Amino acid sequence: MQRLIEQPVGEGDLFEEGGRIGRVHYHLDVYQHFSDDGEPVPANLEVEGHITAPDDLDIPGLHRLGLELTLRLADGRALDFRVIHEDGTIRSTARGLYGPE
Repeated sequence: MQRLIEQPVGEGDLFEEGGRIGRVHYHLDVYQHFSDDGEPVPANLEVEGHITAPDDLDIPGLHRLGLELTLRLADGRALDFRVIHEDGTIRSTARGLYGPE
């Protein structure tokens, strides 16, 4: 079972393999997985959402390439994800959302 626990919205920097490729606006839904008895499952977050580019960043092109990207959120956290649709829909990958390193 999972519950929506947070909905971060803002502007952040987008990276591929450590190199900055642009700035995006994001709206995310963060889900926490819970056991059947309602207890949180440690470090098991799933993130879905949407990104848009205020400049000339090619979001449909990123979707076609299928790259794993990293979004640095306004609060300093980061999200590893893939663009799963040309409209900018995203889904977290294995590492998901994590704090600053």
